[in-house]
Amino acid sequence: MKKSLILILASALFSISFAQEATEKRSQREFEISYDDMDQVKVSLNLSDEQLQKWNQVNDKYYPNLKELEQQDSLDFRTKSIQLKKIMEDRDAELKEFVFAAQWDKYQNLKMQARREGMKSRREEMMQKRKEMMEKRKQGQKEGDGGDQ
Repeated sequence: MKKSLILILASALFSISFAQEATEKRSQREFEISYDDMDQVKVSLNLSDEQLQKWNQVNDKYYPNLKELEQQDSLDFRTKSIQLKKIMEDRDAELKEFVFAAQWDKYQNLKMQARREGMKSRREEMMQKRKEMMEKRKQGQKEGDGGDQ
């Protein structure tokens, strides 16, 4: 009974700390704007040089807001998420002004695909950490079993 209670408490504590760590990593990734990906965006969306220049200007305009939001430790995750969503909606509204409908649709699909890939990689990270935790737990139980006899 005691061991079960300890395992349940350990699992709960691990779950809470893991969820917080995953949330912090996810929010940090969401704030990052990769300018290295602009070549891919230009090719994928078939942006003209003028469109690419405007795209970069919009990113440059919103990037400081994203970095500032990222560094505000006083805000909880939900508040940051709401503010992030607002910033990204404003950014997307400006981007939409100078791209064609087909380019915009392709951009939305690319964003959705990137979101799915991010979720998949986070899921894989979570499963790997869970597997490691279970292995450590088994190691601890084996060591504990040997000491009881």
